[in-house]
Amino acid sequence: MYWYAKSYPKSDVCKEDYKYMKKTDVLVNSLVYAVYMILSCIVVMFAEMLVIKVVNVLVEIDYFELCIIRTVIYTVGVNALLAIIAFREGYRAAYFQVASTAISASIASLMHFLFALLFSFEAFAAGGVKFISALVQFGTRLNLNGFSGKLDIIATIPFFFLVALVYVSVMITFGKLGEHRRLISRKELTGSQSTEA
Repeated sequence: MYWYAKSYPKSDVCKEDYKYMKKTDVLVNSLVYAVYMILSCIVVMFAEMLVIKVVNVLVEIDYFELCIIRTVIYTVGVNALLAIIAFREGYRAAYFQVASTAISASIASLMHFLFALLFSFEAFAAGGVKFISALVQFGTRLNLNGFSGKLDIIATIPFFFLVALVYVSVMITFGKLGEHRRLISRKELTGSQSTEA
């Protein structure tokens, strides 16, 4: 997906030319993916804060319902941002490497996990993972002021990796769609030029 300039030139090339990536490229890509994931969580957090303020002004709502709303916002928001980034980079790439992207994104997920764990899965670090875990752990026992009990961090870990799996799948899928769109655009351009000739 990223697609460092040395490994992913903008011009079209043969697949064989870039069949293998250097280990350093994988690590660089992993770091970039991790930054994308974390920044996406931060951006969506600000959007979530705005939405929740508006909702609280319009209607009276309890914490359980707020938790559901937050879960939806983070799930849709973070995945949408990653999809846009992946599509854009897939479109730019001459050849989108599914295997190397999966490896880099998986390593990035581990980096993201360590960052999220450091901050106890707060929203700015882990997106909606905390809210998903709270819904499962407490359900309707969530009260107006917050969790009706201490959130089990260990029990939250599986939910993080479930969400991370979705992130990786979205990045691969939309990266591939971007590459596909690039090929279609190239064929349309080639066909247009042939017709004019």
